[in-house]
Amino acid sequence: MKSNFDLKSGLLGLLAGILITFTIGAAAKSSGPVGRFQITGINSHALIIDTATGQVWRGFFTSGGGNTDGDFLQPKI
Repeated sequence: MKSNFDLKSGLLGLLAGILITFTIGAAAKSSGPVGRFQITGINSHALIIDTATGQVWRGFFTSGGGNTDGDFLQPKI
């Protein structure tokens, strides 16, 4: 089976795709500082870390768990 590939059209399509990707990325606005808060956890233990201030909130979600910070579920900003 012989296929005909038009190199010019392929490169034009690739260029258009890259241009659209950059345009969308440049036009996107964030509602706050991107990446400021990091969330991590294992099993039933969770941490929220504010990378700007270094503050850490802890949460335990089991019946016999540890101490959950009182403001763990509150909005952070």
